[in-house]
Amino acid sequence: MANPKPKPKAKAKGKKRAKKYSPEELAVRKEQSNQKKEIRDIMKNIGFSRLPYIDGKEFQYNMRTSEMDDIFINENIILITEYTIGSPGTHLLKKKVFYDKINEDKKNFIDFLLTEEKLKSFKEYYENNIKSKYSKNELRVKILYCSKKTISNEHKNLVDDVKFFDYHIVQYFKSLTKTIKKSSKYEFMDFLDIPFEEFGSNIKNSSSKTTHTFKGNILPEEKSKFDEGYKIVSFYIDAASLLRRSYVLRQNGWKDVENVGHYQRMLESSKINAMRKYLSDRNRVFINNIIATISTDKIKLLDKDDKNLVIKDDGEIGNDMFDVTPTKIEIEDSCNIIGLIDGQHRTYAYHEGDDQYEKKISELRKVQNLLVTGILFPKKESPKKRLDFEANLFLEINSNQKNVPSQIQQEIELLINPFSSIAVGKKMLLGLNQSGPLSNFIEQYWYEKGKLKTASIVSYGLRPLVKIEDIKAKDSLFHLWTNPDKNKLKAKNSNDFDLLKEYTEFGVEKIRDLLIAFKANLNAKKWETYSASTPEGLISVSFINGILNVLRMLIENGKVSNIEDYKAKLKGIDSFNFKQFKSSQYRKLGEEIYKKYFK
Repeated sequence: MANPKPKPKAKAKGKKRAKKYSPEELAVRKEQSNQKKEIRDIMKNIGFSRLPYIDGKEFQYNMRTSEMDDIFINENIILITEYTIGSPGTHLLKKKVFYDKINEDKKNFIDFLLTEEKLKSFKEYYENNIKSKYSKNELRVKILYCSKKTISNEHKNLVDDVKFFDYHIVQYFKSLTKTIKKSSKYEFMDFLDIPFEEFGSNIKNSSSKTTHTFKGNILPEEKSKFDEGYKIVSFYIDAASLLRRSYVLRQNGWKDVENVGHYQRMLESSKINAMRKYLSDRNRVFINNIIATISTDKIKLLDKDDKNLVIKDDGEIGNDMFDVTPTKIEIEDSCNIIGLIDGQHRTYAYHEGDDQYEKKISELRKVQNLLVTGILFPKKESPKKRLDFEANLFLEINSNQKNVPSQIQQEIELLINPFSSIAVGKKMLLGLNQSGPLSNFIEQYWYEKGKLKTASIVSYGLRPLVKIEDIKAKDSLFHLWTNPDKNKLKAKNSNDFDLLKEYTEFGVEKIRDLLIAFKANLNAKKWETYSASTPEGLISVSFINGILNVLRMLIENGKVSNIEDYKAKLKGIDSFNFKQFKSSQYRKLGEEIYKKYFK
C-alpha cells in the first residue's frame, strides 16, 4: 500500500501577510522616513531628547481624537512635533482644533501627558529629568510643524502659536547643527521665540535680563580712521559668553529667505575640526583678535569709577574723548547681538560638540579669553548702512583669502547694492516663483534638485529687461513703468525701498501676464521642467529667457498688452519648434516668437 500523501501544513493562525507596497507607496514611505530622520538628527545635535513610543499613538484630549509624531525635550522646552510631506494646507486644518486646545492651557496639556497611559514615556522622562529641576510653570511647550512643501501665509495664519519648521529652515539648521552641534541652541531658541533667559536654568534668575562685565578700552575715530561716530572697543571675553551672543555677518540667518545660505557657507566643518584639535592638543588660546560689530542698545560702557559713559545718538561717548580710554563693557546676555566679521572659525572652534575633543574644550570654553575688537555704530545709523558697513568690512578683510568662495562675495555685493539690476532681477524672479505659472519652478535654495538655476535667468534674461541705469534703453520694464518718482531709483545711495518694491511688483505682474498666456496655449505636458521622465517638458533657462526677450521686444515696439490679448495672439504656439534653438540662443528664440505671433 502506497504511503499516503502528507497533509499540507495548516497556516498558523493570527499571522498576517506583510503588505506589499507599490513603487509609488515605497517612494512615499522613504520620503517620510527621510524627513523624520532629518528632523531627529537636528534635534539630537541641538541637545534635545526624543521620547520613544509616541508616533502613531491615538488618544483623546479634551474630547478631540488626535495623535503626535514626536515629542522632543531639552531642559524645560517641550516640542510637540508633526511631520507631513503631503498637502500642508489640508493637513494643517485637520490639526488646528487639537493645536488650539493645547495652546488654550499648556499646563493642563502637560497634566494630560502625565496621566495618559498611551504616552507613558513622557511621565517616565518627566519623573527622571524634569520634576526635580523645573516646576510646571517653568516648562515651555511649543508646537513644531514640519512640512516638506511650502505652506502659504494664508494657511499659516489660520493657526496660532505654531512654529513652522519650513523646509529651507530645516536645511539651514541641518547644516548649522552639523557644524557647531549644541551651540546652535542659542539660535534655535530664537527661532522658537523663546527668550534665552527662559531656557533651562536661566528661567530661575530673578531678573528678566542679565548682563556680564568685561574689561577693555575705547578707541575714538581719530585713532581708528573710521567715519565720525564709529567707535572701537577692544575687550577680552570668555569663549562661552561670546558663543551665546554671536552671529555670523547675517543677523537674520534663517529668517531671511534670500540669504539663508550665508551662515553654513561661512562656517567650514573641516576648519573648525582642525582648530578644535589644536585647542585640545596645545591647550592654549588663539592669539589673533576677533573683529565684530556690537548692538549699542545691548551694552553699557563704564569709566574707571564705574560711572555710565553715555553713548549719544551720533556715536559720541562721554565728553570730548580723544584718546584711548580704559572702560568696562557691560553686555546683555542675549543671542544675536555680536556680529562676527572676522574670526568666526576661531570662535566656533569652542562650540559644544560631541567629538573626542569636547571634554577638554568644555573646560577651555569657560576660562580662555578671546580678544574682540568691536565696532559700535552710531544709534542714528540706518539698518541698511549698518549692513553695508559689515559687508564691506568683511570683503576688505577676506577678499584676498582663497578660502572665501566667490559666490559669497557676489551675494554680499548684492546685499550692498539692492538697487542694482542684478539685485532687482533676483527679487522679481523670487516673486515669479511664489505664484503664477512659474510657481515652485525656480531653484530658491541650494538643496533643491531638478529646478531652474537662477544665475543665467537673472544675468541674461532679467538683467537687460529690468535695467534701471540705462537712460536711453526703450526695451526695459523701467522704461514701461509710468511711476512719476521712478528716477529716484537711479539716484546714488538711494534708499527708497518702498519705491523699489513697487517697481519689483510691477515687473512681476507684466512678466506673469505673458507667462500665463504661453501656458494657456501649450499642452499641459509641455509646461514641465525638461527631464528624462518628462521629455516633452519645455521649462528650461533657455525657454524662460526666450519669453523674457519677447517681452523686451513688446516693450520696445509699444505692444505690451493684457493676458487675453496675448492668449489670442499666441494661438498655435503649441506647434512652435522651441527645441530647434540651442541653450544660449535666448535672443534668437525671442525674436522668432515675436515675428511669428506679435509682428
